[in-house]
Formats: sequence, C-alpha cells, structure tokens
Amino acid sequence: MISLLRKVPLFAELDQNELASIAILASSIEVAKKNIVVHEFDPGDSMYVILDGEVKVSTYSADGREVVLALLGKGSFFGEMSLLDEEPRSATVTTMKDSRLAHIRRRDLVPLLMEQPSITLKLLKEIASRLRRTSRMLERISSMDVPHRLYAHIVDQCHRFGQPEANGRYGTILATHQLLADQLSTSRETISRAISALKKDGILVQGESRGRVSVDIDALEEMLEDF
Repeated sequence: MISLLRKVPLFAELDQNELASIAILASSIEVAKKNIVVHEFDPGDSMYVILDGEVKVSTYSADGREVVLALLGKGSFFGEMSLLDEEPRSATVTTMKDSRLAHIRRRDLVPLLMEQPSITLKLLKEIASRLRRTSRMLERISSMDVPHRLYAHIVDQCHRFGQPEANGRYGTILATHQLLADQLSTSRETISRAISALKKDGILVQGESRGRVSVDIDALEEMLEDF
C-alpha cells in the first residue's frame, strides 16, 4: 500500500513514516465499472484515493439533467470535503472503469491530521487547487465560446494527467464527446465539430487506443491567448 500511496500527489512529499501512518488507515476495495461509489446527499464519513481506474463526479440539475463536474483518474482522490466538515456528500461518484480505491474513514484520519501537520497542509493545498480549477471552469463557461472552453479544458487535462512526448506534444486521454459536452455545458454535436477541426489542423492527432490523443499544447495556448 505504501508504494501505491507514494504515487498519489496528495501524499508524494510525505516521508516513509508519514506514508506508513496513512497506509495503516487505508483499506483497498475493488469497484466494478459503472457502479456508484458515493451518492450525493448521503452522509459523508470517509475519503477515497484512486489507486487504479477512473471515476466520474457529477450532480443533477433541478430538471434532472446530469452535470459532470470532473473526471478523476489514478492518483486523484475524492470525498475529502465531507470527511472534513461532516456535511452530506456534495456529488455522486461513479466508476467509469473497473477501479481499485483506498478507503480512509474520518474517525481514523482526523486524529492523524491533528498529529501530522504536513499531511493536513497537503490536503488543504489540494482542496484549494480544486476550488481554483472550479472557479476557472465557471469563468470559462460564462465568458468563452464553446471551442475556447474546449481548448482550455484540453490544456488543463494535459497539464494534470498528460505525458510529455519527444516532439514537444502531450499525450492524454479525452473523455467521450458526450461527457465533454456535459462538462462544458454544450451539445455533443458542437464538441464533435470542434474536435474534428482540431484534428484537421493537426493540433490533435488520434492515438492507437480509444480516447487517446497527441496534443499540440503550444498551439492551443496561443489560441487561448488570442481570445
């Protein structure tokens, strides 16, 4: 468990003893694809770290429409807000792939946070980072047209989850067109047209597996600067 937790950004800067303290608290669970891990409004008493797989974080509007807030992959975590404030879950989390999660209960973690300030500061730093990303996303949705929302989303995806390639591009995996549309508050058809245009210009190059693309991130950033 320690070697797996070391790869999680939240815990990457902790020393061996601190990691061991976290590992003792964590239990590993397997969750099959398309299963709900937590329901919105349920009591929150634990957090989860994604050791392998991918999850979708979503909520629902008054008319029943699903709003996708984020797609989280290996190394990300969720459930930390309810764990800290004891409020109900703020979103529903569903596995997009067969996933392995580390499950940490509030009753076990809070005493450790009190004893280990370095862990507490890392957790707060990541929460602040997420709030900043959410703020930027809302700003983009309100001020940008759909293509530029997509460009900003892909750039963020590359920086967070992408792998640098030898030619200066980034390799990453994009969500389905429908999920991108849900995240960016538009239609699947509009997203499909924007992605087709990027592929035509060579900014996106389709990879060997579904969803994997090679991205000319410099070109996208220039397009955002010109907006």
